Amino acid sequence: MTLLREKQAAATPKPTATSARPSGFRADIQGLRALAVSAVVLYHLWPNRLSGGYVGVDVFFVISGFLITSHLISKPPRSFKDIADFWMRRVKRLLPASFLVIFASVIGIWLLAPETVWADWLSQALAATFYFQNWFLAINKVDYLAEADAPSPFQHFWSLSAEEQFYFVWPILIAAAVMVAVRFNLPRRRVLLSVLGAVFLGGLLYSTYSTMNYAGVAYFSTFTRSWEFAAGALVAALGPEIFRAKNDVISLLAAWGGLLAIGLSVLFFTPEMLFPGYIALLPVLGTALVILAQSSHAFSPNRLFAIKPVQFLGDNSYAIYLWHWPLLVLLPFAFDHFYWYQKLVALALTLVLAVLTQKLVEVRFRKLIDQSIYLSAPRFLVAGSLLLAIVAGGFYQYSSVQLQRSQDIPAAVAQVKDEVGASCLGAKALSDGCGDVQDESTTYDDLAPAPVAAKTDKPEIYADDCFASQGNDFSDKPVCSYGKGKTKVALVGNSHAGQWFPAVEELAKKNDWQVDTYVANRCAIMAEAQKFDTEDKSEGCAELGDWVTDQIDAKDYDLVITSNRQSVPVEGYSLKESTEPAREAYEKLLGKWSDSGAEVVVIKDTPWPGTTLDNVPDCVAQNPDNLEECSGKADSWIPDDPQFEAAKALDDPRIAAVDMNDQLCRDERCFSVVGGLVAYWDHSHLSETFAQSLSKKLGHRMEDEMGDSSLLKQM
Repeated sequence: MTLLREKQAAATPKPTATSARPSGFRADIQGLRALAVSAVVLYHLWPNRLSGGYVGVDVFFVISGFLITSHLISKPPRSFKDIADFWMRRVKRLLPASFLVIFASVIGIWLLAPETVWADWLSQALAATFYFQNWFLAINKVDYLAEADAPSPFQHFWSLSAEEQFYFVWPILIAAAVMVAVRFNLPRRRVLLSVLGAVFLGGLLYSTYSTMNYAGVAYFSTFTRSWEFAAGALVAALGPEIFRAKNDVISLLAAWGGLLAIGLSVLFFTPEMLFPGYIALLPVLGTALVILAQSSHAFSPNRLFAIKPVQFLGDNSYAIYLWHWPLLVLLPFAFDHFYWYQKLVALALTLVLAVLTQKLVEVRFRKLIDQSIYLSAPRFLVAGSLLLAIVAGGFYQYSSVQLQRSQDIPAAVAQVKDEVGASCLGAKALSDGCGDVQDESTTYDDLAPAPVAAKTDKPEIYADDCFASQGNDFSDKPVCSYGKGKTKVALVGNSHAGQWFPAVEELAKKNDWQVDTYVANRCAIMAEAQKFDTEDKSEGCAELGDWVTDQIDAKDYDLVITSNRQSVPVEGYSLKESTEPAREAYEKLLGKWSDSGAEVVVIKDTPWPGTTLDNVPDCVAQNPDNLEECSGKADSWIPDDPQFEAAKALDDPRIAAVDMNDQLCRDERCFSVVGGLVAYWDHSHLSETFAQSLSKKLGHRMEDEMGDSSLLKQM
């Protein structure tokens, strides 16, 4: 969830004309827009400097709730035609600019981005076009295994999508409330306040529950954000006599108090916080308070909001929002490194494009739609959507064809073998017999699998759904069995045990094993509670560990092969402080497994490119002639492994510690491409092809460490 928020937090300002100010224009709302979009853009540029900038989303949601509800209350829809007219006004105001940015981003992907991201990003282009990007992300991008997916140029459309869904429902809700008031002769404001209060309270309660239990989905859900729109709507429903301009001390304190709440959120909130939930009350109520106060006091923040640079940012906030994120995603592909001065260039380009878009698209093109007898809002909606669907969909189909052509991995391995020789294929390239075949400057004419195919080169246990998932708090405990041999083997751990399945399966075929998998996403199987982002996950992981130990004891396994990556801290410790308590917990657990009668093999955790790379296949696709960019220092990539250290410390002849990292590293350097094979399918896990190539070496290492064990007959 943290990673997703860093990549995807965005705001959804509204377009405004910079020329003639309409009656009732409020400089304070433009100032809030400027503040919110500035916070979001600066957060995306320098996330460590402005850790809570993502709350700009919430500021805009409150503003939208206020403005749209004010309009609907002043002119409540009385028929379906009125509601349809409202929708079409939103189409004219929002879609021309957003469609332009989506189209430009698709072209930018074609020109700049590696083909490894094409299929995913073009799917998101379609989701952005039809305004369900927030649900696309909620369904596809909050899983542990999606962490390494590069952020697309369209991810910031999640907030626009949530807002468009709000626009679709809100006029119906307001119209229904007004109809009830008229039908039963009830005070209109009281009915509206009751309805909007129910949405606010219900939405807040649901948001709190959902954020505590399903944090990833909750972040993008329209339902968990509904109360933020309702907060602004409640201010509107109080009536203009409540929020008209005031110059008293109370309005002054309220305005500065609201601004302080927003500022504290921007400065001190962090991506690690569960959000939105109840902590979003601070920026939401702060924004509502500034709007409600509408202070005209001589010392109110409105004097700051009224200055030209702030009004400029507010006027252009929608276009700034639209352009800044695609530029920050795509421009780094044009440079070897994206330094601070290049970020400033991206910021300047954002402002230039925003001004041009605001003047030529938001204002002039909208007037063209109003005046044209041919290009009405409905026609533009249909034609624009179809055009983008054809362009993005056609590009997607092309990328799918390219992926299919790369799926014959055995043929790709054969090509690499012809190039480097069988004795130097894969990890063999790091052996002394291959000399200097592999170093950081090594390049290859062919790779296996091709980078675009490497992303799907996962062990079959993924397709077989063998992992206990944090998505359901590890409540499901699947066990997959492979082979029908006499020797019973348990493969135990989190996904870093699962990555070894292809190698273990090869050994199983040669040694008459039956392999049962006890693997989980992220949850390290250990005799100590771990601190996840929700209590249910923490409890579920602990219960899973206890259950696995019971299964090992009850099913009389001959051999337990285990590996874990320690990516979640031990309860009561930070991740950095967790090494020692985790080691002690593993010593107890490994001893229990050994006491059950099983021999135990602990495979040391593999190098983690994620310390310096977002995604290995993307890096390789982007740097085919400079693979040094995709390698890293061993002391940076190789993580601490408390389970491996525990195995060595026990000095138990039935517990073997096996280190395979010399098959990925040499001379203090670790590689993501070894002997022509792409070693990882994301930023962390070995590809199936590379893991299979390690099977024989793994067998020999196990044999060396296990001594006279009869479990390994053939290598």
